[in-house]
Amino acid sequence: MIGSRYPVDRDQLKQKVTEVLQAHQLNNAQVDVSIVGKRKIKQLNEQQLNHQGVTDVLSFPQHQKKNQINHFPVPKGEPPHLGDIVICYPVAVQAAKRYGKMVDDQLCFYIEHGLMHLLGYHHD
Repeated sequence: MIGSRYPVDRDQLKQKVTEVLQAHQLNNAQVDVSIVGKRKIKQLNEQQLNHQGVTDVLSFPQHQKKNQINHFPVPKGEPPHLGDIVICYPVAVQAAKRYGKMVDDQLCFYIEHGLMHLLGYHHD
């Protein structure tokens, strides 16, 4: 599910989610993606992660460890929920301009980055 009040190509973003999940042998999983403004991402960054200011993308995993994905009980027939990805649209626009990319391509880059965090890959 991709929620946004901004002009985004939802099909392209959904396709990126599918590609990344399939590349990690996850063909049946849920991820929520929200595209928000600077005020909302700043609020989430500060209140949820105790980091200051606006950022490009945040990930909120449903589980803390990658191997817990298959051990969380879900209703029969429902795919497991990996977590939530929140992307700042104005930051994506700025980055797309800086790198000479289309905004939706930059959003896809952030989706992939966020998914990697949900799958347990982290950086300093």
